[in-house]
Amino acid sequence: MKALAACTLVAGVSLAAFAIPGRGGSTGASGNVTVTLVAEPAAVQPGRPFHVGVRMKMRDGWHTYWKNPGDAGLPLQIVWRLPEGSRAGPIEWPVPERMPAGPVMSYGYEREVLLPIEITPPDRIEGDSMTIEGVLDWLECKDVCLPGSAVLDLRLPVRSGPPSPGPAAALFVEARSRMPRAPDGWSLSAEAGPRAISLAARAPSGFSAQGGYLFLDQPLVADFGIPQGFERTKDGYRLTMTPAPNAPRPPARLTGVLVFDEPAGAGGPAALQIDVPVTQGDPAPAPGQSERAGLPKAAYAAIIGLFALGVALLLRIAARGRTAGDQDRNP
Repeated sequence: MKALAACTLVAGVSLAAFAIPGRGGSTGASGNVTVTLVAEPAAVQPGRPFHVGVRMKMRDGWHTYWKNPGDAGLPLQIVWRLPEGSRAGPIEWPVPERMPAGPVMSYGYEREVLLPIEITPPDRIEGDSMTIEGVLDWLECKDVCLPGSAVLDLRLPVRSGPPSPGPAAALFVEARSRMPRAPDGWSLSAEAGPRAISLAARAPSGFSAQGGYLFLDQPLVADFGIPQGFERTKDGYRLTMTPAPNAPRPPARLTGVLVFDEPAGAGGPAALQIDVPVTQGDPAPAPGQSERAGLPKAAYAAIIGLFALGVALLLRIAARGRTAGDQDRNP
C-alpha cells in the first residue's frame, strides 16, 4: 500500500514540478503557500546594498524547508534576474523548527517566515526606478509534498539622500531577531568518533539552559532521526549526535545553528552560529533528549516519491539557471 502511494506521488508531483509558474507582480501563491517579495528600504541608491525578503505564509499544518531540510525536503531556490551590474547575496536563514515524523527528522518553517537577501545595485542606475525579478521554487509539505513556484518582481524608486524604511521594514527587524548570532564569549570544541559526534560549549558567566539542539547545515554527517544527547559538564554543556551510517568520512568541521532550550542569563535566548574544527577521537554519547510530537507519520509514507520530486525540482531549477545565463549573455 505504501509502495502504491509512493508511485502515485511520483506520477502526480513529478509532472507538476515542470509546470510553468505564474507571473504577476510582487506576490504569488501555490495552493498552500503565499510568497511576497518585499523591500526593507522605501527607495534605493546606486551602489548602496539593501535587503529584499521573500515572505512565505503557510496554511495551517503546512511547512517549507530550511537550507538543510534534514532527512527529506528541499529549501527555497531563487534564480534572480537583476539589472546589469547588480548582484544578489545568499538567502539569510532564520533559526528553523524541528519537524519529526516517525523515523524522519526535517527542518523548516511553519506559519510564516521572512527570508532576507542582500542586493547590491550597480553604481549607476538608468532611470528613476530599479526592478528586480526572481524565479522561486520551493517544496511545501503536510500529509503530502507538493512543488510551489512563482515569478515575482519588485519595482523600487531610486532616490538620493539618507535611506528611509519602507512599509515592510518591521518584518526585517523581526526576522533578524530570529537569526543565529556569533558565539562571542563562548568556547566551543568538537570531536568525532565511531559512537558519537560531540560538541562541547562553555557558556559565558550567568548562562544556563535545560537542553540544546544543533541544526547541522551539512548533509551526510549525523543521523537526523536519532535524538541528540545533551548533558551539563563541569564547565558548560555537551551535545552529541549519532554519526550518519552512510557518511563518507568524519566531518572536518561542524557547521550549523546551536539552539538552547529554556535559556536564561547572558542575554536570554541563545541561537549560535557554529563553525568549529573537529578532532578525531571516541567521545561517548550523552544522555538522550525527547523530541516534541511531530507531523503524522503518513506525511512521509511516500518518501520515495519525495526524492523523485526533489530530482524533478532540481532539474527545473538548473534549467532556469541556464536560461537566465543565456539571457544575460544575449540581452
